[in-house]
Amino acid sequence: MKPLNILLLCNRPVKNADASTVTDHLDAFLNYSKHNVTQLSFIRHLPSRLDLNRFDAIIIHYTIAIGYFREHYIDKEAMERISKFKGMKIVFIQDEYRSVNSVLDTLSFLKIDVLFTCLPDGEISKVYSEEDLPDVAKYNTLTGYVPKALTKVSVPQVFQRKVDVAYRTRKPSFWLGELGYEKWQIADLFIKHAEGNELNLDISYDEADRIYGEKWTEFVSSCKTMLGVESGASVFDFTGGLQEKVDSYVAKHPNVSFRDVQEKFLHPYEGLIYLNQISPRCFEAAALRTVMLLFEGEYSGILKPWKHYIPLKKDFSNFEEVLLALKDDSFLQKIADRAFEEIALNSAYSYEMFIENFDESVNKTFEQKAIARSNQNYSAYGYYLTLLLSPRFCVKRLMTLVFQRIFLGTKIRSIVFRIWGNIPFNIRNVIRPILRMIGR
Repeated sequence: MKPLNILLLCNRPVKNADASTVTDHLDAFLNYSKHNVTQLSFIRHLPSRLDLNRFDAIIIHYTIAIGYFREHYIDKEAMERISKFKGMKIVFIQDEYRSVNSVLDTLSFLKIDVLFTCLPDGEISKVYSEEDLPDVAKYNTLTGYVPKALTKVSVPQVFQRKVDVAYRTRKPSFWLGELGYEKWQIADLFIKHAEGNELNLDISYDEADRIYGEKWTEFVSSCKTMLGVESGASVFDFTGGLQEKVDSYVAKHPNVSFRDVQEKFLHPYEGLIYLNQISPRCFEAAALRTVMLLFEGEYSGILKPWKHYIPLKKDFSNFEEVLLALKDDSFLQKIADRAFEEIALNSAYSYEMFIENFDESVNKTFEQKAIARSNQNYSAYGYYLTLLLSPRFCVKRLMTLVFQRIFLGTKIRSIVFRIWGNIPFNIRNVIRPILRMIGR
């Protein structure tokens, strides 16, 4: 099949402003697809002079939210233009447990042709039914894959690393359920159980302590083991009402425990849809020969306990066994090397294979639906000239880059988030809409 000309719509973060898995995912389309992919990063407004119908297909990347908080990322005019686009429309979606009905409304309005979802094959119809999205091809995809560059990084042997156990995460909202709770519960419980065992820990779920870009690679490479849990959420909120109820209750009762909130609001929704998945951080750890110390789980059927990672029972009943493993550098090195060889170097989990599968899926749907190609594609010169002739887009894009680089890509980020973390939850809810308006 002759290569298609594809426009990739996204909100690309500047260097060191977000997890590198985001830019790795975006770059994979440019680096490995057999199609001609052009990337356009924007917030809310598409370039006024851009003619979408000069492309054969459009991808809406998951960095452009199309459900909850959609109005911040894409305005009505952009939605209308994409809806009227005559070529193939492809959507990649993540965090799909939030305001599901609004996502379905958007997908329907846009008249999409292909949906790449993180839901396992057996769960997809529970969220994206044929009735809601007729004639839409749906494919399972992971949240991330192994970046080839990380497999070539020179890292120290396990015995040379000073940190025994490390972890970075953020504290998710209670409404995400048990799986969200585990993401920070594992940190508190591990610190508690490790007391008096002479382990050097570097564990935090404070937003101000998060690490990005090259510094994250250096951090992971300096640690013997990295804590982790499955990615995803165990509660799906179709209307957005559950999130609103829980967040409002927590704002009024800032000291309430997760278990109390779970008992009061979440039990009817827990585990109805299975979204547990391997995290991109597992692939990063494997590539950097850092041993994964994970809560027991399926991990998309990819990781095997005691073979690719050290399994930690969720009640910590096997902590003594785990402790013995943590003090055996020779054993840790064997697990690290095995995960590197069998996971990080396995082509099945590479970005090349991800894009090969993507290309195949796109080709199949394009031919099945007999979608017409554009009869006048942009030249590289014509495309960039079109952007320059869209002044509002250029000014907004420049402002976004400057804002991200200053406030998210420098040390100012930690200061800002430390201040934000000390503001009471109810006051944050008042400030947040103002910040969103500024962010537009």
